Amino acid sequence: MKTKMRLLYSKIMKGLKIDEIQTEDLKIIYVYRYLSWALTSLVYLIGPPRSIIYLKLGVVISLFICSKIVIDLIIKFNSNKGSLRALLLIETLGIAILLLPTGGMESPFMWYALNPILVGARYLPLYFSWLNLVFYLSVGTAMSYIFFNSHNSTIIEMLWHHSSQFLVFVLITIAMQLLANFTRKLHEQTMTLLEQKKTMEEINKKLQLYNNQKQECMEYIMSLYQIIEAFNNHSASDELFKTLAVYTAKLTKTNTSFFLLSETKAEPDLLTSNRELKPHEKTEILNLLNKFNMGESNTKLKKGSSLIGKYYLISPIQSNGRYYGVVGIRVSNPKNDEKLRHCSRLIEFLSEFSAVTLERFNLEDMEDQLLIMEEQNRIANEIHDSVTQRLFSINYSIHGLMERQKTLSGEELGEVLREIKESSCLALQELRNSIYKLSSAKKEERAFQIALKSYLDSISKLNGINIQFNFNGDENLLSLQIKKAINRIIREAAGNAVRHGKCKNLQVELEIGYELVRLKIIDDGIGFELDELNPKNSGLGLYNMNSLVNSFKGSIKINSKVGSGTEIEIAISNAGTIDDGGLAV
Repeated sequence: MKTKMRLLYSKIMKGLKIDEIQTEDLKIIYVYRYLSWALTSLVYLIGPPRSIIYLKLGVVISLFICSKIVIDLIIKFNSNKGSLRALLLIETLGIAILLLPTGGMESPFMWYALNPILVGARYLPLYFSWLNLVFYLSVGTAMSYIFFNSHNSTIIEMLWHHSSQFLVFVLITIAMQLLANFTRKLHEQTMTLLEQKKTMEEINKKLQLYNNQKQECMEYIMSLYQIIEAFNNHSASDELFKTLAVYTAKLTKTNTSFFLLSETKAEPDLLTSNRELKPHEKTEILNLLNKFNMGESNTKLKKGSSLIGKYYLISPIQSNGRYYGVVGIRVSNPKNDEKLRHCSRLIEFLSEFSAVTLERFNLEDMEDQLLIMEEQNRIANEIHDSVTQRLFSINYSIHGLMERQKTLSGEELGEVLREIKESSCLALQELRNSIYKLSSAKKEERAFQIALKSYLDSISKLNGINIQFNFNGDENLLSLQIKKAINRIIREAAGNAVRHGKCKNLQVELEIGYELVRLKIIDDGIGFELDELNPKNSGLGLYNMNSLVNSFKGSIKINSKVGSGTEIEIAISNAGTIDDGGLAV
């Protein structure tokens, strides 16, 4: 039964098209109008006056049609006060005229007049409902006095006779006014809340946009920092530009990025990418670059970025005095102008940054060579001024001795040999002194160990933590590059343990062997879960340590759990030589 009632109700609502009405107050007016029509029509059909049923049905149907037209016009013109005022006055006059064939003041349709009063109370000023009510009651009373005054009552008597009806109309009008005022304020508050909600949604969208931009900027900064670290951590050009290609792809958010370094006398062109390129991809890139660089128009690469082919955006890496190569990416949608402009700016920045850094590397290499040459000249001059002169004297003395050996007595020969021995000892001493000045191993200096201990002591004092540092082995077995790497790893690990791990105790153990260097760093901090670590935000410290260890083809093992601290174990192959700054003999 309930299901049938619901279906009937839904069909009625669908037939009346109530769901198409936007505001709740119009829905109330809409429903009340049809309910009042139904009830008044029902009373009219079954009650007096005794008229022909077809005539009554005609009145009821005509009223329904008029109601439909009026309510549609109200929905359409409810915001136009002038049109609505005229419409309600016409409807009130029509309802008053309807009283003539339906019984005057005794007609059931007398109460149908509450419809224009309700609409006026909601959408028009306060006075209009009262003027409308007075107009309606006056017209209705006049018609009843003229056409339905069978008892010849005076106007005063008639007014008194219908005073209860008038009182009900007044009270209902007051109630409608209060209700309309309440709904009006409620509507205003609702609209204010909707506006505030809309404003808050816009603010929230802006905040989300700003937050996304902030996150994007942070990703850019992290990628740029990692690119700088790549320049600092790598010495081999292939490994360096492989890393740069990876972070260029991350920075530009593209699938493919590459670096092509121009050929030199010693090496051919070097093409590196952020991923393993398929043969046809590599061929396509090289063909496009060759065509663009030395094509039919014989044009040269200019500063800035250029779109070659359909999808490749490139920018030359060049300084004022040298052309180094090209950096490029594959753009997924070159028709997206905003994305293309954004990638162009990033590629241009990366090309300029790479050029400046490579230029700096070349200058540093030149400075290193000049320093080596200067030191070589100093050593040569020092040996020439001291050791060479003494060796020349020894050589001259031996030559003279050979010429005079037959004429010299045993005593004279012994004297000459003693002088030669003393000169050779002095030459050996001067040569040894020169070697000792150059070799920290001979002087038994431990500069690397002292530097590490000084740094860890500084961290201990600044952060109030206990640091235990164990150094075993000969630091002179380490090459300069390995020393730099170990120094950076210890700094990164110690910094992470203090800043992120909130540790109170830190243990650093460095063991240097002839073939292997072992480094162990243990802290009692809060730790973290490696499995839950987001690769995008895994932290620059971990990336730098992995990058440094991998550059020496070493191994790194990280053990950490939340609440159990972190342990890092690193092993690097050691093959120190004089040429790369290792053991001096």
